[in-house]
Amino acid sequence: MSPHSAVLPGSVERSYPLDCLSDTHDFHQLLVGLGGRVDVEVEGRGAAVTPGAVCLIPAGATHHYLGLEAGNRCRVLDLPAGDDRLDPLFERIRFLRLAGAGVREASDAILLAHLAGAPPLAGPRLNMARLTREVQADPAAPWPLARLAGISHLSERQLRRSLVALTGLSPRQWLVRQRLARAARLQVDGQQPITEIALACGFVDGPQFSRHFRRWQGMTPRDFRRRHRRWPVSTSPPR
Repeated sequence: MSPHSAVLPGSVERSYPLDCLSDTHDFHQLLVGLGGRVDVEVEGRGAAVTPGAVCLIPAGATHHYLGLEAGNRCRVLDLPAGDDRLDPLFERIRFLRLAGAGVREASDAILLAHLAGAPPLAGPRLNMARLTREVQADPAAPWPLARLAGISHLSERQLRRSLVALTGLSPRQWLVRQRLARAARLQVDGQQPITEIALACGFVDGPQFSRHFRRWQGMTPRDFRRRHRRWPVSTSPPR
């Protein structure tokens, strides 16, 4: 069957986790915000996908996404690359704005047809997906406020106000939370000693890490690892 006669797959509604994840795939993807907020970064460009916002992700483009509210919802349409009707829409990364009414009910074909005349998206300046990805890639770095602000392309005052508004946390509290989240993943996915994980994630020592972790999760790092580990205690981690 040729691309011109292929039946397009249907769109689905999806909620994104409250954690910064990455993906790359060989098909185009269209995200349309329906509820809440999902911050997306595609090859260095980012925006907040809120109701009516549209993100066009070309095939092969590495993207990062972070749900900022538990009830976030997006309409997601995966589209085949190599289709002469669709490829022009995805020649470049784009963030657009569609009228909110009817976004959920419109057919996929109508939704795609409306993209040609959709205006560029103007949204919040702080992209949490980018900031979270940068910090969690090197959690042990000092991360002074000036560096966080520089990554965000905001002044220190703007970043502080934006973080408090979005997360309820000060920049220092938010940074500790990112280090804890990174440490939690390392405890689940690896078998390094807990003290080694603590140091790798920017904590002074194991006791400091344990105090922060207990306040965050209501249990010790050791108990968390036992409850969430991905393989039996007696076996080696998957290779």
